[in-house]
Amino acid sequence: MTDIIETDVLVIGEGSAGQIAALAASEAGADVVLLYNGQASSTAISTGFLTYAAHEGFPPEEVFENMRDVTGKGLCDETLLRRLVDEAPAEMGAIIAKYDIPVDRAPRGFRVRRSTGMRGKDILDDTYGADGAEDMTGLMMEFSSTHGTALFSQLRRAAKASEVRRVKGTALRLMREGPSVWAIVDGAPVRIAARAVILATGGMQGVYEFTDTPQNLLGGGQSMALEAGAELVDMEFIQFYPLAVNEEGAPAIFLYPDYPSTAKLVNSEGEDLIVKHMGAGQSALAALHNWDFLSFIIQSEIIEGREVFIDFGDTTDDEWAPDSLTATFLSKHVPDYRIRPVRIAPSSHYTIGGVRVDQDAHTAIPGVYAVGEIAGGLHGANRHGGTALVEAMTFGAIAGRHAAANLQTRSNAAKDTANPPALTRPGSGAVPAELLARVRRVTQQGLGPARNKELLDRTLTDLRALQDEIAALGWDDAEGLIEVTRLGRVARLAEAMCLAMARRTESRGTHMRSDFPEEEGQWQRKQSLRLNGDKLEFQDIALGDEPLAAAS
Repeated sequence: MTDIIETDVLVIGEGSAGQIAALAASEAGADVVLLYNGQASSTAISTGFLTYAAHEGFPPEEVFENMRDVTGKGLCDETLLRRLVDEAPAEMGAIIAKYDIPVDRAPRGFRVRRSTGMRGKDILDDTYGADGAEDMTGLMMEFSSTHGTALFSQLRRAAKASEVRRVKGTALRLMREGPSVWAIVDGAPVRIAARAVILATGGMQGVYEFTDTPQNLLGGGQSMALEAGAELVDMEFIQFYPLAVNEEGAPAIFLYPDYPSTAKLVNSEGEDLIVKHMGAGQSALAALHNWDFLSFIIQSEIIEGREVFIDFGDTTDDEWAPDSLTATFLSKHVPDYRIRPVRIAPSSHYTIGGVRVDQDAHTAIPGVYAVGEIAGGLHGANRHGGTALVEAMTFGAIAGRHAAANLQTRSNAAKDTANPPALTRPGSGAVPAELLARVRRVTQQGLGPARNKELLDRTLTDLRALQDEIAALGWDDAEGLIEVTRLGRVARLAEAMCLAMARRTESRGTHMRSDFPEEEGQWQRKQSLRLNGDKLEFQDIALGDEPLAAAS
């Protein structure tokens, strides 16, 4: 007999957004289940910056205008942005105090205090034993991750000490009845019948071959929401970090900008790319002030068949800070970095688009919320540095309380176990992992930070051919079901991104096209999409004119 878990609020995901949402709902009196899959959280490998109006040096209106006009390029959902700016100071102050999060003051907010002398993995091992090590093995940024790990560990400690019920498993399908979820727990289907579901599953940077975040971020929550009737918004906007190490055997870690300004950015033909694309007088370090354009020129070189490197050969010992994070990392993983150039490439860093939500983080599906990197709309065309954790925790708290106070009527349909997901299906003998690698290669080349019509058309053709191969796959057990389902969803999300990028015939924020290099006034609008049968349907949204409508 299929198992049923009943609860008031189901939270899926245990990053900062999910843990705060679960704690807030529980503290508001709801019975809460936190479903986590035991895989890496972006929170735990983050650099721990908390950018918001925390003190007089960074007033709210400056935050608002910076995010809306400078980074968001006029495409922010101002309702979401206003709520974040106005309420983050109180929300973050309460979270920091309540859960004893160690922070240091920064010019634009705070930064979580790192635990010195320990790797992030060591902290989790020390705090949680084998459970923590299993969750995060091999994915800690050894040279700086303990900022994020300190935050993650404090929140996880609070969740474990609370009345929140933690269940390890994989969410498979979001159902409107309840709402509820089909999940795989201990290898078997389980129906989790709730009265509210909060999706906090993170971004989708793992759709790309090269990312400086956990590769398991494959957009599972976005896909479940889309299939259940929610909208996705701003899917053309993905933030890339331009200078991530791309050396065999080294982690895909972005180079922290604390290296000497005499470092050069060169291609495999020996050309200085800063001079070639930006003119003389700038350095590779100075060019980092424009991540998007730097990512664009690097990706353009790669598309044309050239490799890109950062060359530290002309730097001198006295130019390197004794505590340089870049030097610390490279000394371990690329020890001859001062002798030979280090190969780099843009890495997918943050998902800007996602599930469309209102100011309470509520989606178009009654009783279903989305918080953290899964949610889209707030950041517009780009994200202001240091705001990701603040957004995740602020809206996590908002959604948790709102869900607890607005529970849907308990539904018998939510407990229907008559048609669980099938654990076997005949199909082709193709290897899902190999198909996933092929999807990632296609997206890395075609949906990266440099785009044009010819490239996007070719990418769409390749993705649809891969979808046909994926549709023929079968599986023999629960793990196979999860793997094949995930793979099909990755390919469809990549298709959605490709179509959104092709529709936006301009360059704005992180979306840069060589065939449309300028911003266009007619594109001062957002794009959303829904699933109609098997077809993705787009809608243009005039800023401020279109409220979020309930899914039919």
